[in-house]
Amino acid sequence: MEVSAAPTRVAHVRMPEKGLFTVRCADTFAAPDGARVVVNLDYGLDLAELCDIAPFDPARDGAHPPGFTLVRPATPEDLIAATANEARARELRAAFLAVARRAVPDIRVPYSRLALGGGRLFVRYACERLRPDLRSVISEFRREHHVSVSAWQMGPRDEVRVMGALGPCGRVCCCASWQQKYPGGLTSDAIKGLGMNAVALNGVCGRFKCCLAFERGTSSP
Repeated sequence: MEVSAAPTRVAHVRMPEKGLFTVRCADTFAAPDGARVVVNLDYGLDLAELCDIAPFDPARDGAHPPGFTLVRPATPEDLIAATANEARARELRAAFLAVARRAVPDIRVPYSRLALGGGRLFVRYACERLRPDLRSVISEFRREHHVSVSAWQMGPRDEVRVMGALGPCGRVCCCASWQQKYPGGLTSDAIKGLGMNAVALNGVCGRFKCCLAFERGTSSP
């Protein structure tokens, strides 16, 4: 009698940059949702948060099982290494800024993180220019520091969310304290009936305040 093979198991994990990945998972692996785990991605080992483990489903996970793998639960040694990487990431961020500001003088890097294996630096930057060409900057940095760089440009709202700030109301900005996603559909036309001064519509990021989304559908007394 032919015995069918057990279905491939996959884990869905969340990376520190809030990216979701699907990784192959051993049949014997078990850990609670929310546990920190070590995964092997295209750039090497890194820490992730476990979301769930389930049988591979092509409708949800893609046509083929993932090549990335879940290696093990994070050990105390992994967490110690991650803490050491935080200090190293700050040093590398300063070095990256020194190189990048020769090409983009107003560039800012509110966020940097070094992968667990130490071979890749993740940076999120902000500047006035839209999508500046940083290829030569990244190439020079890699030659000098032997670390690859993954860089993303962030908008004004994301910059405030990462750095934190007090809003005009005197409380920590919603994006920096609890609101994970800016509510869509908020336009000038949508808020004309609120009867607010135009200056009062903008938060510290210079964009519409996130809290205005909760004013829609209400009327003045």
